[in-house]
Amino acid sequence: MKKVLFATTALVAFSGAAAAEVSLSGYAEMGIAGGDTIETQLWTDIDVTFKLSGTTDNGLEFGATIDLDEEGGFAATNGGPESVFIKGAFGNLTMGDTDGALDWALTEVAMLTAIADDHSTHGGYNGNGSFDGVFDGQIARYDYSFGDFAVAASVELDDTGVNDPNFGLGAKYSGDFGGVGLGVGVGVHMFETGGTSYDTAGISVKVSASGFDAVVNYVDWDDYLGNESYTAIGLGYTTGALGLTVNYGVIELTAGGESEGWGAAANYDLGGGAVLMVGYGDTDGGASTWSAGLGLSF
Repeated sequence: MKKVLFATTALVAFSGAAAAEVSLSGYAEMGIAGGDTIETQLWTDIDVTFKLSGTTDNGLEFGATIDLDEEGGFAATNGGPESVFIKGAFGNLTMGDTDGALDWALTEVAMLTAIADDHSTHGGYNGNGSFDGVFDGQIARYDYSFGDFAVAASVELDDTGVNDPNFGLGAKYSGDFGGVGLGVGVGVHMFETGGTSYDTAGISVKVSASGFDAVVNYVDWDDYLGNESYTAIGLGYTTGALGLTVNYGVIELTAGGESEGWGAAANYDLGGGAVLMVGYGDTDGGASTWSAGLGLSF
């Protein structure tokens, strides 16, 4: 995901209610991209995000986000790039364009970023979220944290009433052991589509120490979309303004064979919200892609 910096903050006061906050952030890209099957071309992209937040008189927090570059309308059932949340001592409830419990719990092997996301779009990569959006993309997720642990449950409904709901459960742990960070996430997803039911499960493990990060993913796809399982590893290193990462993944196919690939990225933080980015992705037996440019946060 792209990191952004808040540029404008407005406080809106209402009589008899706590103040609400509206924050505007922006992100832009400029550079070049190409590959085996893509002509070298200029690349630009702009993203604008609004974040709204407030607090009730009794301490409940609430808010919403909207990503304007992906917005196709604010219809209540359109599954667009907006989400709404409310949280308190009871936990956090988020609805809209948000991660299901499995995707929420697992850590992806891709680190850093590239303007064309080449390192996370090769044939051996999956972001653990392929079970979200099976229906309209409107997801409700409840999560609760206690100490180093957190748990979540999610649901996505079929608006046509033909298929059973899409359910997810997830749990994760994050702790520090003498300067070595350990993160573990597990999740399951149960859904029906096209008259077939699927029971999927996944696990991720992340270890961090002295600027190094290592992430391992495994997801059992249960033959969904012709895929049997997904196994991947990602390595990253950050020193000062420089960040380097590489990942490798294999998707075992139900019909036999596999889709395999690897990706790499390098970032150099120029300061002030500007990051120099280079990315590369290669699919075994397929095409490779690359990109280079600037990511600009506002």
